Amino acid sequence: MTESISDKKSIIFAGGGTGGHLLPGIAVAEQLDSQNEFQILFVGSNRPVEQQIIESAGYQHLRLPSSSTSDLKRTPIRFLWNNGRAFLQARRFLRKEKPAVVIGLGGFASVPVVIAASWLRIPVVLLEQNIIAGRANQFLFSRSNLVCTSFAETSFKNADNTKSDQPRIVFTGNPVRKNILKSASSNETIINKVDRTLILVLGGSQGATAVNDAIISMLKQCSDVLLCKLHLVHQTGSHDYRNVEKAYQQLKEIYPELQVTVQPFIENLSEWYSQVDLVISRAGATTLAELACVGCPTVLIPFPDSIGDHQLLNARFFEDSGAAVLVEQAQEIASTAKLLWDVVLALLTDCDQRNKMRQSMRDISLPQAARDVAVEVTKLLN
Repeated sequence: MTESISDKKSIIFAGGGTGGHLLPGIAVAEQLDSQNEFQILFVGSNRPVEQQIIESAGYQHLRLPSSSTSDLKRTPIRFLWNNGRAFLQARRFLRKEKPAVVIGLGGFASVPVVIAASWLRIPVVLLEQNIIAGRANQFLFSRSNLVCTSFAETSFKNADNTKSDQPRIVFTGNPVRKNILKSASSNETIINKVDRTLILVLGGSQGATAVNDAIISMLKQCSDVLLCKLHLVHQTGSHDYRNVEKAYQQLKEIYPELQVTVQPFIENLSEWYSQVDLVISRAGATTLAELACVGCPTVLIPFPDSIGDHQLLNARFFEDSGAAVLVEQAQEIASTAKLLWDVVLALLTDCDQRNKMRQSMRDISLPQAARDVAVEVTKLLN
């Protein structure tokens, strides 16, 4: 007789808001799902990109009215009201669902759910993606039983190894989805193409206006010959999509041979990873973990206002490993574009250097991270 869904242990993944938090959770969910012992559900915010990512992965999604810490300064009453409601809804849901464990993915959307789980004495696992632990996970650290980190250097302010009730911290690496790993192992990566040079631009799941503007400004500095040989694949984020699309249309009127693929959010990144000559990206840890597994030479433009400057530290780690080149965002768009153009031109004309970066990326990759997290979760349940 086939095991019914009601016989399976329920596992709740809490958090979201951005792909950087969601995608590692989906990678772990895939591993746990393959054991056919668990029922998986994601609980997070009501951001459209979150719902799109989770539904595309084939999982159920419960939306809660949580607010980010940015609302605490602007509209404190709304912040308290929304998160208070989110906590009550999460507690009611967890009481009904009775999950075996709640896995916090980081970000503001994880907080009400993890607090409710802790209040109900449900085991809690936290996934931390960055070298500098995020505010949500720092706050939730003492409520957890297990923390899986993407970097061995990650530390927590409240950690005290002398206390017996401290959560166990395990360095696993940042979980990467199966379709990305499949692309990495398929040996389809094209290193020396003779037609067009493919550049992939990533500003994170929500996009990055400064990166978008710098790319357009950089392309205006390109020579006619180079532009005719380029294929730009650009993930803009939903907010900037129309403006960036219009800017590319204007460029194509001048350089009709320029090939462009512009999307607000790219779901099939694995297809582009296998063909790319160069990536230009923010330095979010989840994107970096994917780029490392596939072996993509990358130029990193860290978000200058990231918490604890964690994107800059992420980028420096990859640059020190020889896997990427760091370009710090300048005050003026034109200055960032000039710095970026100098680096991009040097790399596009040096295939040997890009190949060295590919290998360095693979050398620091941790493709078994999702499996290792799933093993730790299973050990906790047992």
